[in-house]
Amino acid sequence: MAMRAATPEEAALRRTADVTRGRIHLVEHTWPADVRTPGEHRHTVHICFLAHGGIEEQRGASSVWRVAPSVRVSPPGDAHSCCYGNAGGQCLVIEPLAMRGDLDDVPTPHEPTIVQDERIIELAARVYDEMRTVSPQSVSGLVIESIALEVLAQSARSERPRADRRPPMWLTQLQEYLWADLAIVPDLATLALMAGVHRVHVARAFRDHLGCTVGDYVRRLRVRRACELLTATSVPLSDVAMRAGFFDQSHMTRVVKRFLGMTPAELRRQRNRAR
Repeated sequence: MAMRAATPEEAALRRTADVTRGRIHLVEHTWPADVRTPGEHRHTVHICFLAHGGIEEQRGASSVWRVAPSVRVSPPGDAHSCCYGNAGGQCLVIEPLAMRGDLDDVPTPHEPTIVQDERIIELAARVYDEMRTVSPQSVSGLVIESIALEVLAQSARSERPRADRRPPMWLTQLQEYLWADLAIVPDLATLALMAGVHRVHVARAFRDHLGCTVGDYVRRLRVRRACELLTATSVPLSDVAMRAGFFDQSHMTRVVKRFLGMTPAELRRQRNRAR
């Protein structure tokens, strides 16, 4: 089948998701086989996660081929077009939103960089799942923002051991703040302001010293509180959900089962049988 050029109108129809989570703009494109997309020119640093298929990215006279799953990080002004192969493709563009000019401090590669680190690819893939999680108490926006900033930071610097592996004092303060009120859906910018550092440092510190994003850490705290209440009290499940910071009982059930492999009711029954 011959390669054909997509029109701007078709490009708009192929935009299968366009949402904002936290301070990250997410645009998903789904393309059929053998099509060339219109030229693209983004004015800000961004991440392109290729979830399915394969594409040839063309920049002037040069081109690079990549297949899913893969991550490309681009500096502002990266002009290119994409040619999708015989399997078509699906990609997600992850773009930090400007906030009081702080994009000047966001780590940025000097040129388009295809990230080979499997861990970074897995992190970018998580954004797909988190993007679709919507509830008043969801921390998905925080997870996505943390992941995006971490991917940018990883791609903008060469990997090297850090001289000081001790957690910063402000990290403990943020942990205490998050534990004090589990109903809070924190904003990464607010946490950065409390710590007196950039959002990138907050996201990186949680990953380096606690092994997770800030949003994942909040989820862990909620599950921990729920487990305490489920195993040490007879508080009704709906009240447990409220006290642990979940939106409602069904929200708690989904998250607890994902973490522990059993529902809150099953956990409580197991506790009662053990007595």
